This record gives sequence, structure tokens and C-alpha cells, in this order.
Amino acid sequence: MRERIMFAAMEEMNQCSIKFTMEDVARRLGISKRTLYENYSSKEELIGAIVDRVTSDFREKWQAVMEDDSLSVEEKLQKVITVRPAIKDQMNDRVAIDIKRFMPREWEKAERAMDEQWQMIEALLAQGVKEKVFRPVYFPAVRKMLQGAYSEIADYSFLTQNKLTIDEMIGHVTDILVFGLAARGAGKGD
Repeated sequence: MRERIMFAAMEEMNQCSIKFTMEDVARRLGISKRTLYENYSSKEELIGAIVDRVTSDFREKWQAVMEDDSLSVEEKLQKVITVRPAIKDQMNDRVAIDIKRFMPREWEKAERAMDEQWQMIEALLAQGVKEKVFRPVYFPAVRKMLQGAYSEIADYSFLTQNKLTIDEMIGHVTDILVFGLAARGAGKGD
């Protein structure tokens, strides 16, 4: 039942963002509010469970990428940066933006997961430098660039104006970060 409630809440969030009510979720499921509150004591707890689910999915996917020996260090870096949880497909981009804006405690969970992601990115950068795949760079600058890029692209009006999803924009940023601006295969001075 808890799973069904989470997915119904995500459907409500797609329509109303985080402004949905527990009554909306109960109505969508055809259950009483009492049944709903037996599973989740509040809307905040329900959203928290969704955030926990998303961050758990991130962790599983990052670990799978890190353990995949068939991927090069560049491919691993690109995949770790662009990994999106399966449950994310059930929510639109505005929901994450609103959680960040209006539910700072829940957003802190996401930020902790992003810190874990950074540790993986830094390990991949170090591995790439050691293997001479990447040139040595100041890792904190890369982190700041990624944080700035994520912050700037989590702007719903920018995304809608450019007809992009967060996933597409993250893909563009990652491609530029990993492969640079120079044409691939072009030599210096060409």
C-alpha cells in the first residue's frame, strides 16, 4: 500500500507540484484519509519517503556504474554525472525544483546524496589523471562548476523556454565537461 500511495502522490505532484493535499492522494487511490494516514502521518513524511526512494535509487545506479569494468573512466564519469533514478520518470522537473525551494530539510537529503556523487566523481577524475586520460585539474573547481551548472539549470522557466528537460540539460553540461569545447580529433592550431 505504501508503494501505491507514493506513486499516487507523485501523480499529484506532477499536476500540482508539492501543493497537493493528502485528501487529493486519498481520492486518487479511492481510499479513506484514515488509511492514508495509517501509512504516512503527514504530507511531509510522504514526500520524505519519495525523496528517500529517489536517493536510494541514485546510490544503487552509481554503484552499478562504478563496478562496471566494461566502461572506460570517461564513460563512468559521464554516467555517474548523468544518472537519473527510475522513479524520476514518474515526476516532472518542477517537483524537484519545488522541493529544493520549499522543503529544505528534504532537500538536505538530496544534497547528502550529491556529496556522495561528488566523491565518486572525484575518484574517477583522480583515476583518469593517473591513467593520463584526463589532464590534472583543480578538483574543487570542477565541483563548483557542476554545482553552479546544476543550480542554474534547475530553473523551470529556462527549461520550458528552451524546451528542455533537466535530463537533457545535464547531458549537455556533462558532454561539455567531459569532452570540452574543442572539436573531437582536432589538433592544436587546426
